[in-house]
Amino acid sequence: MLNEDPAMHELDLCAYIDDQLTETQKAEVEAWLSHHPEASAQVMRDLAMRRDLRRALMPPAASAPLLGAARALARARRRAVRMRAALRLVPAVLLIGLGWLANAGLGPLSVGPVTASQPAPPSVTSALAAHQVSTIRLAMLSQPETTQLDEEELRAATGIILPHFPEDWTVRDVQVFPSAEGPGIEILFDSAELGRVSHFAVRAGAFNVTMPRLHETPDYGIAWFQIGETAHVLVAEDEHADTLLDASFALSDTLY
Repeated sequence: MLNEDPAMHELDLCAYIDDQLTETQKAEVEAWLSHHPEASAQVMRDLAMRRDLRRALMPPAASAPLLGAARALARARRRAVRMRAALRLVPAVLLIGLGWLANAGLGPLSVGPVTASQPAPPSVTSALAAHQVSTIRLAMLSQPETTQLDEEELRAATGIILPHFPEDWTVRDVQVFPSAEGPGIEILFDSAELGRVSHFAVRAGAFNVTMPRLHETPDYGIAWFQIGETAHVLVAEDEHADTLLDASFALSDTLY
């Protein structure tokens, strides 16, 4: 695949955009794109256009009363799980002092069953851990938060390009957070629509362009997407899950 024939390049890239390649073929295309920034930018624009067309053709959402009733039922069934999860937050305090993130065996900070058909990437587990630790930090006098968001300095230190956040999102804390994928950027916000929400970004180690996808745990709504080599994850309380997905689409649009 992707030999020196420009016409063959075009065919391969079209097949990649239309999701008609095997996993091995997709990996070959993504490796080639990582060394051709102009072609990569065009692929991201084409994927964004395809995504917008898919969103435009989606069936209408369920009515608000029906959606509300379904969410109320789901919350009622998960009350027992919530109680156990609250007790399991205590070990997260250790992360502040150690600066350490466990991998798959993290236990209480691991992502549980999700609603999406595709398993959550490792960046989602890292984002959930960062969100929980950042929330704990807010209540600790010995761990003062930093509200200065210097995007250029963060980019120079980590290579991560951040999206443009809504003006009505108030920064509560900004930290460079350790993860299994490398240093990530954790930003905790207060917002009118989502309440307390965090954005975690980390270099995923491979090129990809992924539409925002929603995951739900017993306590959190989690939306993630990837643009180029950077994965982005939003975390908020589970009752804001639908609004969180809309926010993820809006943030991803600022990165094209």
